[in-house]
Amino acid sequence: MRVYTVYEPSDIGSNIVAIKEGFNWVAFIFSMPWALFNRLWLWLFGIVIANVFIGWVLIILGGDTIVQAIAFLGLALIIGWTANDIKRHNLTKRGFKGAVVLLANTKEIAVSRYVATIPNRFIKTPRNRAGGPW
Repeated sequence: MRVYTVYEPSDIGSNIVAIKEGFNWVAFIFSMPWALFNRLWLWLFGIVIANVFIGWVLIILGGDTIVQAIAFLGLALIIGWTANDIKRHNLTKRGFKGAVVLLANTKEIAVSRYVATIPNRFIKTPRNRAGGPW
């Protein structure tokens, strides 16, 4: 089971979004296409600039291919660990609210579990600590 954060939109036209907590393997392996697919234009520009800068600095300093591979692997690891946080930040900037954190096997199951609990949120019957209305 994975931990997902479910975000609900502020407007009715958007969908409920679930984002997995932790490492993002797709962003680690394919960082630029991942940023394009998620429409993170500023982050795509930052990834390109970081790659060019690291390559340029290592060529000037005389780094061999092993040093360059280690540097680019480190950059890819940083992107993989922060990718889901970047997506969360982008959603909150677009007006989404973090609704709930829950366990699920897939994003679809996380969204369906959240949608199944929505009607129960609006029931205001008094309950005791045992969970019943008595």
